[in-house]
Amino acid sequence: MAEEKKDKKEESKKKHAGHGVKETHIVHHHDGSHTMTQHHDDGRVMSAAKADLDDVHDHLEDTVGSPNEGENEPEPEPQAAPGSPSGAPMPAAQ
Repeated sequence: MAEEKKDKKEESKKKHAGHGVKETHIVHHHDGSHTMTQHHDDGRVMSAAKADLDDVHDHLEDTVGSPNEGENEPEPEPQAAPGSPSGAPMPAAQ
């Protein structure tokens, strides 16, 4: 039993929420850009330049985030309007 507990503890140490990044440092620059540095569990250190805060958020979501409910689901295909050929858009009203 104690051995099983130890194995689970070691396994949880190896992975940070499944993404393997244990630290993220963000440097904010005067021009609105940012430098992000991520320290991984395996010892890798990776830096990336980001133009603005939106890019920072996108990078964080890609590397350490998990999608919100429904974000990973495919977009529904558009339905044909009644009276139009299947799949063709309706002409604009004039």
